Amino acid sequence: MAKRLAARYGRRHMRGARVAVVSAVMLAGLVAPAAAAARDLVVPSFDGTPIVAHFFPAAGLQTGERQPTVIVGSAYATGGATDPNDTTVDRIGIATMRNAGFNVLTWDPRGFGESGGIAEFDSPNFEARDMQALIDSIATAPEALLDGPGDPRVGMAGSSYGGGIQFVTAAIDQRVDAIVPDLAWNSLVTSFAKDGAFKAGWLLGVCANGEILGFTDGVIDGLSGPAGVQLGSTDPQLRTLCLEGNLLGALSATSRQWLADRGPAALVGQIRAPTLITQGTVDTLFGLAEAIANYEQLRANGVPVKMLWYCGGHGTCTTPAGDTAGVLRSAGLAWLRRWLKDDLTVDTGPRFAWIDDAGTWHAAADYPLSAAGVLSAAGSGSLTLLPSPTVTYGPIVLPPLLPGSAEIAFSAPAVATDIVGQPTLTLTYRGSALPAATFLYAQVYDAAAQRVVGDQVTPIPVVLDGQQHTVTRKLETIAIRGRPDSQLRLRLVPSTALYGMQRSIGTATLSAISSTLPLAANP
Repeated sequence: MAKRLAARYGRRHMRGARVAVVSAVMLAGLVAPAAAAARDLVVPSFDGTPIVAHFFPAAGLQTGERQPTVIVGSAYATGGATDPNDTTVDRIGIATMRNAGFNVLTWDPRGFGESGGIAEFDSPNFEARDMQALIDSIATAPEALLDGPGDPRVGMAGSSYGGGIQFVTAAIDQRVDAIVPDLAWNSLVTSFAKDGAFKAGWLLGVCANGEILGFTDGVIDGLSGPAGVQLGSTDPQLRTLCLEGNLLGALSATSRQWLADRGPAALVGQIRAPTLITQGTVDTLFGLAEAIANYEQLRANGVPVKMLWYCGGHGTCTTPAGDTAGVLRSAGLAWLRRWLKDDLTVDTGPRFAWIDDAGTWHAAADYPLSAAGVLSAAGSGSLTLLPSPTVTYGPIVLPPLLPGSAEIAFSAPAVATDIVGQPTLTLTYRGSALPAATFLYAQVYDAAAQRVVGDQVTPIPVVLDGQQHTVTRKLETIAIRGRPDSQLRLRLVPSTALYGMQRSIGTATLSAISSTLPLAANP
């Protein structure tokens, strides 16, 4: 049995067979501090870039004792947390992990805070290799539990930018033993430029934060930082990408490839570390489809994986959120205890859990859920397209019906039923516009509550060249509770604040609009 498990999951997950060993290897130029003492480190990466890190031993750790270490990532354009008693920096909390018997290491990503270099947006060729250097450094710490020389027992946690780095690191370095990525992505292409539509509402802020915060924090922090003054900066291609998208509304092939190279996408197939994926139902930057793509790849490869959807993320939760903080903290801590401490008594719960728009938590053995039919809508309409901010409809809250939008009503379920998954849309249209190639935007709208479901919007590519065309698309994933009195609609609008203003002038006649919502069988 032991050999079969080793063959399936690899040596890294044969916890019972591990023996902690003491490594006498230290990074050149560093002097070992006293055991159980918090300290800052300057770790040279593969290319010599100084990466500033902060090590916090587990609470109450005595000299000679060793514990697993959790590496906690930070948000984009920010440095690593420096307060060992912080409970808010990530979904679990540094203090929570330390009190549970884990060492914690945070760091300033390259290009930000006190670290040097140019930010490469969690590139497997740069930031992931920075992580390898940090793991090498952890292996020299007297407080770190080791599985072999240079091989510390390590997990990773963190949200957004601190979530994405976990996938690429675990893909290239099998020393990573468990990860808890929150609000991460599978593809920056589908996240930032789905079907070629540039997500200007988010990317404008991302680009500004990278340039402004990266530079100013490098100067301010560097005045007293252990690595000296480091002027933060981002890859010039990211600046080009932002310029293209905001001025032209589209990206060049070079920019799209730059995004694709940041992964993790195909790299997820190399991950063997047990993974807890948490994602927000109202996240309009990295939608639920990004989490699903990662989950399905890991599940297909037999990697222990769990996925949890909550009301939050890169967006605003306008429905009951329940005890989100408590749920995420408990789930993350249980995952780390199970896979880093070999605690077989820990119950990590069902493989899939989610919250609906009433704040009720549900759980199932797997995703996707068993299908129980669909709710359907059909109709027609027309749209006027104008390149003016006055017709920009926000992706968050809309009035019942806006002039110039087209709307069709879904049938209501006979009994209360979960609507979980990707809606579909098929659109037959004809129109004329300059330029002819443009986008319409589809949203599922709750007319009773007067809100867009999950704040989600999907770009629909159209060509308004006077000819009839038909386009079919899956829309952004949603998770709500359908009821007999539900008033759900499919709405098409000419522009949205999330993707920016309409760039064409013309009209579109939508002769046939049909849409479905996926009903899930009770688990």
